[in-house]
Amino acid sequence: MESDDKCECIQAYKWCMSMKEKQWNCKTPEVESNGGTDKRFSYAKIWWIGFGFLGVQLAFTTYNAFLPLMYREFIESRALIGLLMGTDNLIGLLLIPVIGAWSDRVNSPLGRRLPFVLVALPVAALTFFAIPFAAAMLWTLIIAEIVFTAAMHSYRGPVISLMPDHTPPERRSTANGIINLMGGVGTLIAFGGLSLLYDIDPRLTFGIGAAVLFFTLVIVWLKSDRYPPYIDNSPVAAKNPIKEAAVGIRLLFEPAYRGQILVLAAMLSYFIGFAGLDAMFPIYGVETLELTEGRAAFILTTFAGSFLVFALLAGWIGTRIGKIPTMLWGLALVPVFFLVAIPVRDPVVIGAIFVLAGFAWALVNVQAMPLIADLGGRDRVGYYIGLYYIFTMTGQMVGPFVLGSAMDLLGNQGMFIAGAAVYALGFLLLRAGQRNLAEDPEEIARKSKLKEVENGPIGTAGDQ
Repeated sequence: MESDDKCECIQAYKWCMSMKEKQWNCKTPEVESNGGTDKRFSYAKIWWIGFGFLGVQLAFTTYNAFLPLMYREFIESRALIGLLMGTDNLIGLLLIPVIGAWSDRVNSPLGRRLPFVLVALPVAALTFFAIPFAAAMLWTLIIAEIVFTAAMHSYRGPVISLMPDHTPPERRSTANGIINLMGGVGTLIAFGGLSLLYDIDPRLTFGIGAAVLFFTLVIVWLKSDRYPPYIDNSPVAAKNPIKEAAVGIRLLFEPAYRGQILVLAAMLSYFIGFAGLDAMFPIYGVETLELTEGRAAFILTTFAGSFLVFALLAGWIGTRIGKIPTMLWGLALVPVFFLVAIPVRDPVVIGAIFVLAGFAWALVNVQAMPLIADLGGRDRVGYYIGLYYIFTMTGQMVGPFVLGSAMDLLGNQGMFIAGAAVYALGFLLLRAGQRNLAEDPEEIARKSKLKEVENGPIGTAGDQ
């Protein structure tokens, strides 16, 4: 027996050396303990990788703020402008899961994610720069928008996947707090800097924004590992990414994946509440609180600002007590704050309630993406992050309609009632998902999942 073990070790060593000669990274698996020190991990690297998300938020914030103004020069119908802006989410729903599945199988000297970053981000930056020039004619503006959003969504999934690629499962909550904080910095740059330049010359806004995108590309390129230690870097067979994405979605509806689909459904549910409040509160503020349009919109900054302030703390809490328990606490608190806000007519008190709700929202949202990354195991992180965006973007698309319908039926207070209801539903779905997962998400994160796509799922929560 001892001789057989030695032979296997020698064969494994020779295979690793042959892979190294082909420029693939093959590392002997190391034991990771929750309490141990892993010298491969560095929070400093996560801060650097966070520049990628800073660029994503800066670009999309600027795009969402000024593209409608450009379309207004050609189109009178607000509904048609909204439809054109909605192509962003539609392109994302189609592209992100396919790119994610593709990136999980890429074999290159640059690793799995960086090839997409290097191709998509320059295209996104150049078309972002071109937007104010394309605004001379409607058809060129539409083309610029489509190319920009396609490039950004081709970049978004892989660059977000770099965080779990570089982070052990038990530290991903804190790491995602850093990523969210960097994204908030990108939003602040867009609103506090680039928006002020728009009145001087729109070309300044989009030109400087494009330069920042190129800068973030350089940072991500220099600071990212080609073969991060927390995913499987072994060569895998290339497959049609569209077909694989479709197979993966079909598998979600099999009994073995009941836990995964319930977790994703929970995220869709509470994102309906988040997006609905974001879109409908200005109407509530004007009609119910009797504020100006600007002040009504400004109150929402207390919610968003609180989220950013507490993002790191929420990540730390998630690291200490676990991702799902932290999310459940947040999902239990948000409905309480929404219901408490119903009789309040003082804008200052509403703002204070939103500060508390923003903290509860941080408990939820900072853990969400790391949780989904864990469910992807060591080799399906990109695809599962694609699923995360499918469900959350769907929630964002229907949220304003759901809460707006509640306002039509119940009066303006229906916004808070419906918002509380969908967050509470998210709590119930997440709790059910937790019970139906075959094992702890951090244990799933250390296993291979690609073989399940090829051979079918192995085991369920009920089988164990």
